[in-house]
Amino acid sequence: MTQNEDENIKFEQIINKNIVVKYGYIYNMIFSCHIKGDMDMTYDIPLKPHRHIMGIITKGHLDIIVNGKAFSFGKNSIINIPVWAEISSIRYRGGFNAMLTAAEETFVKDIFQNRNPLPPDFRTLIGYTITAEKLENEEVKKICKDMDNIIKALSDKSHNFAEEVSYAYFYIMIIDVADMICKRYDTGNLLHTADMRRADGILKAFIDLVFENIKTETEIGFYAEKLCISKQYLSSIVKEKTHVNVSTLIASIRMQVATSLLRDPQLTIEQIAAIMSFSDRSSFGKFFRKHSGTTPLKYRNNLRKSLLSLREGFPSGKD
Repeated sequence: MTQNEDENIKFEQIINKNIVVKYGYIYNMIFSCHIKGDMDMTYDIPLKPHRHIMGIITKGHLDIIVNGKAFSFGKNSIINIPVWAEISSIRYRGGFNAMLTAAEETFVKDIFQNRNPLPPDFRTLIGYTITAEKLENEEVKKICKDMDNIIKALSDKSHNFAEEVSYAYFYIMIIDVADMICKRYDTGNLLHTADMRRADGILKAFIDLVFENIKTETEIGFYAEKLCISKQYLSSIVKEKTHVNVSTLIASIRMQVATSLLRDPQLTIEQIAAIMSFSDRSSFGKFFRKHSGTTPLKYRNNLRKSLLSLREGFPSGKD
């Protein structure tokens, strides 16, 4: 195992290399693996995943504490852990066996932005909730095959278009998951009006509003007023549905929009800071480092290496 391979095995803390059976990766972008075995991990300081994690459990149980709340996922559960999650402990038990894919947030967001057939409610479900949907045996086989295809594509370093193939398989997996979940609720509609709880509707409306206004509005009061509810009620709904506070969710969406702008080769970091209503490049950099662990320039340079930003005229790394 080379040093780079070892770094990629460890880049998601919940994936311990000692129980990895096989894996594939694009450095700093996407990592997919088959894990098998039992293990306990506890963290003195809660850890946030570097990537958006999706997986399917084929045997055993996964016990995890996220944002102070305990979750237990069993056999045939498809799991979803967004990047805002703060993980205090994780336990694989019962002869644990699973397929996991950890994708950089830009990878996931690119699919939701550019692939219109996915219903908006599915984006809300995947992006802002801890999901543990139970699947039928045939559905499990399909998702396992999708993830196995991702691993194979990521492992084929000789393929001239390995990144594009990997992206295609990842997209297929997302589409298959969306199809399975949508069928459980209605034809292509996850939260159909007749059965939608008021809290679900408010959360969806809130997230939509934040995406529409985040470049200029970051205060909770603005969104509560738009929704005609109190700040306290909005905060309680967000906490109930996502297990994070409302300011954390707003910051997460602000980061998503900022990273999207960083993929535009025509925009300088100073321009992006202004668009996002930061006072200057320095304050934008502090915000970005706090929520990503890296600087906007380093993030942009990493994007240059991936298929998501292979565009003519992309910045050379000096901004």
